[in-house]
Amino acid sequence: MKFSIITCTFNSAKYLSKNIESVCEQSFLNFEHIFIDAFSTDATVDIIKNYQKKHPDKVRFFQIKPQGISNAMNEGIKRACGDYLIHLHSDDSFYGSNVLEEVKKFLSKNNYDWIYGKINVVENDGKQVGVFPSRKLFHRNSKDWLGKVMFNFFNYIPHQSVFIKKIIFESFGFFDESLSSGMDPDFWYRIIDKTKWSFFDLIISNYCIRSDSQSASLKNKEKNKQNILKVRKRYLNSAQVLVAGFFDWVVEKKNNNYR
Repeated sequence: MKFSIITCTFNSAKYLSKNIESVCEQSFLNFEHIFIDAFSTDATVDIIKNYQKKHPDKVRFFQIKPQGISNAMNEGIKRACGDYLIHLHSDDSFYGSNVLEEVKKFLSKNNYDWIYGKINVVENDGKQVGVFPSRKLFHRNSKDWLGKVMFNFFNYIPHQSVFIKKIIFESFGFFDESLSSGMDPDFWYRIIDKTKWSFFDLIISNYCIRSDSQSASLKNKEKNKQNILKVRKRYLNSAQVLVAGFFDWVVEKKNNNYR
């Protein structure tokens, strides 16, 4: 089994080293690390090229014209040679050194099209937020009808924890490049009823919340809401969209209380 780790970068020098270090520490070594860079102007390219010099058999580096994060993720998928892919963004990192080893063991025993695990959510200053999804309520699989119904109203599948076969993208299409966010739940909606999948009880990655990131910044908040509403209207009826919006409100209120 071979893994393709896809990392999209743009002026990511501040936090890229931790990402790379977590990959280098993996005990399972049959992987490639693909970088899709949008012509960074800081030290990002130097960091990647130095990494590539040390591991020329594992590191692949491409620069493409900036056309949004969905496009960059898709370009990584198209270039991937692994059996299973994971998108590990530049400010994220593997949680432990045995992540690939444990995932390989699990997938070797279970021929799933894709799996998802847990993420350790941290703020930019290192403050721990918590592990998600920690509740057993959100530990589902493709044989579980309730899990599919629940997903209509709440996205409990963090893409930073997803290992997925490349052939699934080739069969069902790639991430929607018209979306600057919400492209992952859009894809899960497409495949959740048509593929074999399962939760794997392992913390896969550290997910970093940054105030200037696409998903967490206040300036993108309204756009992100519009994107997820657009996605839901594709797959849900009007009543379901309203219920999903209510759950969003509850989650947002809880997050604001935390802050």
